[in-house]
Amino acid sequence: MEHRHLAECGSTNTEALAHLRAGGGPLLLSASRQTAGRGRLGRAWQSDDAALTFSIALPLPSELDLAGLSLAVGCAVADALDPAGTRVQLKWPNDLFLDGAKLGGILIETAPLPGGERGVVIGIGLNLQPLPPGADRSAFASGHAALQALDPAATAATTLDRLAPALRAMLADFQAMGFAPWQAAFARRDLAAGQRVRVGELTGTARGVSARGELLLETPTGVQACHGGELSLRLESSL
Repeated sequence: MEHRHLAECGSTNTEALAHLRAGGGPLLLSASRQTAGRGRLGRAWQSDDAALTFSIALPLPSELDLAGLSLAVGCAVADALDPAGTRVQLKWPNDLFLDGAKLGGILIETAPLPGGERGVVIGIGLNLQPLPPGADRSAFASGHAALQALDPAATAATTLDRLAPALRAMLADFQAMGFAPWQAAFARRDLAAGQRVRVGELTGTARGVSARGELLLETPTGVQACHGGELSLRLESSL
């Protein structure tokens, strides 16, 4: 997989999608600064040297089921950063938390390619440094966690060196077996397990995820399987 680094770009996901549409192969694209980054549901994600921002792009068969991919990515990242599994948790469908505050997020985008393939881009953003004293925290509804609280020596380069091989191995496994092998790994880090949550218009108790990465929500009418897509999960305590 080619690795390319940019000093600045609008969005690593946008650049990576353009690379695939131009016929490019597997690519890991990192940037020191993003000026037009984005998260799920159209949210902005700006970044500078206080964060690590990168995207992995690869062409995949159109028939490959991508259900649960964001969860598998989260598991691979969490296991690489926190092998003991005691501090990094995952919030369905795409967030990483450290000690109860948001550490980063994952954004997966796809585009059709010629020849029956589909371009898949996995964007990952992680906070490296804590907010400076006096910073406005009102924009961080889920709190702000920094990787340097877990690893004081963490830099963008050293963190990417830890994550890249883990993500390559995860993608090979996912192409062969889908999300199911990661179901137990996600359960060990599931931030919402057993808690009252809201997903779209539904409220209930989170009961883990299915073998396809669907959130299992216990409601008065039974257990509902919720797909990622444009849905987000909110803990009842933050409603």
